[in-house]
Amino acid sequence: MTGALAVGGAGLLLGWLELGRILFPRPNPGRNLLRVADLRSPATVPPPDPAFDLIPGLSPRITPLARHYVVNEEIVDPDIDPDTWRLRITGLVDRPYELTYDELLALPAIEQFQTLECISNEVGGDLISTARWIGGGYSDSIPLEQAMLPTTLVAVGMDGHVLPREHGFPARLLVPGLYGMKQPKWLQEIEVVDSPYVGYWERRGWIKAAIVKTMSRIDGGGDVGGSFVIAGVAFAGERGIAKVEVSADGGRTWEEAELETALSSFTWRRWRFPVADFRSGAEYVVRATDGRGGLQVSSVSPPHPSGATGYDARVFDGSA
Repeated sequence: MTGALAVGGAGLLLGWLELGRILFPRPNPGRNLLRVADLRSPATVPPPDPAFDLIPGLSPRITPLARHYVVNEEIVDPDIDPDTWRLRITGLVDRPYELTYDELLALPAIEQFQTLECISNEVGGDLISTARWIGGGYSDSIPLEQAMLPTTLVAVGMDGHVLPREHGFPARLLVPGLYGMKQPKWLQEIEVVDSPYVGYWERRGWIKAAIVKTMSRIDGGGDVGGSFVIAGVAFAGERGIAKVEVSADGGRTWEEAELETALSSFTWRRWRFPVADFRSGAEYVVRATDGRGGLQVSSVSPPHPSGATGYDARVFDGSA
């Protein structure tokens, strides 16, 4: 018998009328700094590389909180009162129990750098962001063995702040290697079940596994120290990125780009490519190889049902 973990966000389990949604909700909790009782930070954090930060248009290593992508099914985000909210642990457990918000914050917590990507992200799209997470209607499920990994978090904070309402306050699930559809917001219940559960998006035709596909994107480029440099990001979930290559002749030949050290095993890697012989109007194409040696899929497919594939391309005229 295969175990699974069903996770539910308040939005669909109760219905938005029962959430106490009001026209003028309380201030967004994400404005406040997060305070937890016991926080363990990563042992080492790679320092920023100035050679990357000077490139026009390149995404920052960590996405500013206000610019982190948001895709919500609800028109208005739930306004949840932390004083009455409970996280219930139910199902095939020896002792069902529930945690208050204060009890959740009192548990040991860790910081984890992680990139999230929406399964509906197009090739070259911006539905992907990186944040520093803190953690220890919608429903979905993940395998029990994946749920028990120390890197699977019940997240309560984001970039040093309380989890913002639009990102799932008071708590959301974070599972490295999976698309955002498997990271439910406004978490309300964790249920251990004895068989896979058909989640919200799966009932709408999206793939169940939702494993992140290798992607790469051209963010921008411009003159840096007298050379024209193009740059972008690449991501392959928990597989990591081993190599990024750029072509200026439609994919007939490829040259390797320089990679920045990733913030963690679960984040994107920024890349930069100084163009030796820049020609205005030339089209540049990018592709990535993941940490297990798998080359990014070149054939073009839409996001539905399992995530988009294809190479991103961009034409530069010499300006930023």
